[in-house]
Amino acid sequence: MQRAQEELTLLAQLPDAAIDLPRAALAISRLFQPTLDADRSLRRFESLCIAAVSSVPREADLTHRVRALNRFLFDQEGFGGNLEDFYDPRNSFLDQVLERRTGIPISLSLIYVEVARQVGIPAFGVGFPGHFLVRVAAGDAMLVLDPFSRGASLDLEDLDRRLDDVYGCGVLTVAANPALLRPATRREILVRMLANLKVIFLRDGDLGQALIAVDGLLALQPDSPDDLRDRGLIYRELGYTPAAAADLRRYLQVSDDAAEIAELMPVLAELEAAGVRVH
Repeated sequence: MQRAQEELTLLAQLPDAAIDLPRAALAISRLFQPTLDADRSLRRFESLCIAAVSSVPREADLTHRVRALNRFLFDQEGFGGNLEDFYDPRNSFLDQVLERRTGIPISLSLIYVEVARQVGIPAFGVGFPGHFLVRVAAGDAMLVLDPFSRGASLDLEDLDRRLDDVYGCGVLTVAANPALLRPATRREILVRMLANLKVIFLRDGDLGQALIAVDGLLALQPDSPDDLRDRGLIYRELGYTPAAAADLRRYLQVSDDAAEIAELMPVLAELEAAGVRVH
């Protein structure tokens, strides 16, 4: 686990374009599965890409190439969204998704994007609200795809309906907010994967695993207010009083959420009263 944490810390220092996304995703998997053979999983992924090259014609137009890639990934290889147990943590572990052929939107999108690039399809992940998607573009043509739904193509009406589900009817539209479809950076993808895991483990009351997820998040974004707050509160629940106080003090320094700062100041005072020296 320490080695995987160190790898994430090193990744955080790289320019975004230099991050090897499959390898980084496997570093996340190894945080929770210390005995994972990441090289074996990478070879499995490389074999998938090689097989895709012979299944997706490069000379066809974009729509036909996307259809061929969809047939390869979802019909031939059997990838699909895990509808039965969406919150299974394994849906976020790249090695498990490759082995079990099931995942959640972001893990399936990662695979889709990386395989698409290997076959010459210009694809990018999109951190769409509530549901990670894939955007494919070439010239004037653009498609928005949902790998969780077997690569279904979504038009503006489909996307706006999804926004309605998150924000309420008509509050937000893609036409008025085109940045909603901007390509996600590789670091943003890793952060979202870890954030999903944090939510899953907190939901299940597994504070030890949630702490591992937050440590990973803070390796990628060291002064993230939300993650400093969450780690501080997790430490508090686990009885690590000095560590809890240190994180909450740092949170108060970097956060601009006045209401939450006011709410957490008594918590910090309580921790310090328990014997933590004030700095």
